Amino acid sequence: MEGNLVNLCQMFRKTFIFVFFLLSFVFAQESTLRLIFAGDLMGHSTQINAANREAGGKGYDYKPFFKYLKPYFSSADLAVINLEYSLAGEPYSGYPQFSSPDESIIAIQDAGFGVIATSNNHSLDRGKQGLERTIRILDSLKLKHFGMYRDTVEKDNNYPLFIEENGIKIAFLNYTYGTNMLVEEAPNIVNRIDTAQIAADIKKAKLKSPDFIIAFMHWGSEYNNTENEEQRELAKFMALEGVNLIVGSHPHVVQPFSKIFVPDRDSVPVIYSLGNFFSNQRPRYRDGGIIFDVTLQKNAANDNKTTVSDYGYMPFWVYRFTRKGGYTFRLLPECKRTEAPCKGYKMSKEDRAAMELFFKDTRGILKNLPKISISPSK
Repeated sequence: MEGNLVNLCQMFRKTFIFVFFLLSFVFAQESTLRLIFAGDLMGHSTQINAANREAGGKGYDYKPFFKYLKPYFSSADLAVINLEYSLAGEPYSGYPQFSSPDESIIAIQDAGFGVIATSNNHSLDRGKQGLERTIRILDSLKLKHFGMYRDTVEKDNNYPLFIEENGIKIAFLNYTYGTNMLVEEAPNIVNRIDTAQIAADIKKAKLKSPDFIIAFMHWGSEYNNTENEEQRELAKFMALEGVNLIVGSHPHVVQPFSKIFVPDRDSVPVIYSLGNFFSNQRPRYRDGGIIFDVTLQKNAANDNKTTVSDYGYMPFWVYRFTRKGGYTFRLLPECKRTEAPCKGYKMSKEDRAAMELFFKDTRGILKNLPKISISPSK
């Protein structure tokens, strides 16, 4: 009897060890990477003045604007945002040629963003000095960035942008439709939408064998809730050339999500516009935006193939209210008046109606994209 018990224990022990190593092998074969993408980070004068007010009139403090969403942003492995103003230094200014305090991008980094797309129609707002100082500040903060460069040597050495996290190597591409009729001063470069150049850049990216290629595009018609034919054709072109995911900005409103079928490959997800991330724009559709949340999975057991295993969106509204004698802002996730953080503010009926309308509109535009709910910090 005692011998049988010993044999049984040994059998269970061997079975346990086998299962343990089997599970370890299986899990070792897969790695995941979670990315979030945010849209247009603007720098209107009202925002600059609000940051000064938050700092008590001495300097600029942008951090309070993002405090309710910071835990969500920080939870991602990589967070990417479109920087749509220059860090050209004083004098600071809003529309039409933006220059915001350095504290603005420091707050974005503090909120959890580490990757900055820089090619857009405001890249040249302050000319050569603005472009080069913006790059210098981003470098000093050790922020990854892609889309504009001081010269061809810098671009050749740093573009496409490659980032490897959790064993998954991503190539990032970034292009804009234009720069508001401004022309870069040699030797500066801002990446423009040009299919021949995009194809060449994709080919260059493939030489370094990335697991996944992502294009962050500045395109489309401003304030139009539907993508245009040019966007659709360009998205199809990039998908066929080898891009795995396409994310859009510029229209300042949310545009639809779609998938492009590619023969012999996984279909390519496209979110045509993320809308505004942070701005002073208040008309319907422009007073908020979405975060696009994507999880990639790499499976060593399937020839190291990397696929999109999950995706969704998180909507938020830019709440502008009066405090200390002027406007200030908070980015609010969808919430009821009795829930944090909405319950912390005596929101007017007009503001509450505008917020609820934005969330309703966004749900209508993104019917085919799962919505993600978060528990914001209190």
